Amino acid sequence: MKVLWFANTPCGAIEILSKNYYAGGWLKSLEENLVEINQIELTVCFYWNKPLLPFKYKRTNYYPIYRNTGNSKIVRHIKKYFPKLTDKNEIPLLLQVINCVKPDIIHVHGTEENFGLIQEFTEIPCVISIQGFLLPYVVKYYDGISKTISNYYESLRIKLKYTPISILYKGLKKRSLREQKILLKSKYIIGRTNWDKRISRLLAPNSKYFVGNEILRPVFYEKQWEKNNLAGAINIVTVMSGPLYKGLETVVQVADLLLNNKSVDFRWQVIGVNENHPVAKIVKRWLHVRYADLNIELVGNKNEEELSELLVNADIYCQCSHIENSSNSLCEAMIIGMPIIASFAGGTDSMLENDKEGILIQTGDYYSFAGAIKSLVDHPEKAIVYGKNARKTALLRHNANSIVKELIDVYETIKLN
Repeated sequence: MKVLWFANTPCGAIEILSKNYYAGGWLKSLEENLVEINQIELTVCFYWNKPLLPFKYKRTNYYPIYRNTGNSKIVRHIKKYFPKLTDKNEIPLLLQVINCVKPDIIHVHGTEENFGLIQEFTEIPCVISIQGFLLPYVVKYYDGISKTISNYYESLRIKLKYTPISILYKGLKKRSLREQKILLKSKYIIGRTNWDKRISRLLAPNSKYFVGNEILRPVFYEKQWEKNNLAGAINIVTVMSGPLYKGLETVVQVADLLLNNKSVDFRWQVIGVNENHPVAKIVKRWLHVRYADLNIELVGNKNEEELSELLVNADIYCQCSHIENSSNSLCEAMIIGMPIIASFAGGTDSMLENDKEGILIQTGDYYSFAGAIKSLVDHPEKAIVYGKNARKTALLRHNANSIVKELIDVYETIKLN
């Protein structure tokens, strides 16, 4: 079976294209397992910021499409404000790839990009995997940090030299309109949470829904959290990316509350952002804090080996975001077997069962979040049980062999329809 993926990342080709690229690890893992099946011939198409000819690496064929992001601020803003202009030029390039590959099935990973628009122009069956829905993200964008606060505390340097958060928000709104068009045309959807199933029934009413879980990066299957207490200074860890809705302000508010309460001795490492990140600067100015004074360390991006070591040596994992579908970072913490506290956002409750595999807290409720941390510290036996239960669930859910078999079954079912 010839399968063509359209993906937001280069998947396995990232190994030879960039050493400092951290996104899309789960897709790379899925690719590596899928191409081991002899009946599958896989091609991956993706956008890249340099012109590249099609190439083969290991067992996968790659079709990079050059996207000129432009060094000019004006060009970057045009692309964010008017995605239709980009789509008009790029859809013919995507169709050229389809004509060259002649796949039996097309698999589009995510609705964030314009890949799903090709459904209008081809008779080849196409399935869309849901990574997250842009429309609900637009609604929750300013949940933790209001638009007024963001605009007021964002530095003039960012406003003038880089892309302001308000521009990113407007770009997201524009792309959410394109997402609606993609979903209305979709006949087949792959998701994995109650959240994405409910929303897809609304936005893609004519589609059939399949469940497809994700294969995590290999190193996280190998590591296991094995602490038997939470004594001494507690090491809390959070993994987040840069958007406002990821909850950095909640980390600060919880840490401040714990320090003032003097009930928990802790340090908190936040992976994925550093103190120079625009959102980190906004939170610092708005809440009048120094991260070091709150025992918070923003450590920036880490590769999978570094991240797995930080997780396995930490005491508690905290997810503070205001909206998620199925957080890969949360799943990685689960499969390691960590005690977890997570915001009850989006599809998180499909990943983590409250009071069995961890604790779910209403988003932004930093008093309850702080109380949950103290509860695990006071009752380490419960934290350990949560971690063991989480690992057991995650090992089943992210079993590579099962996931590949289920995906091939989805492909076969769609081909027969």
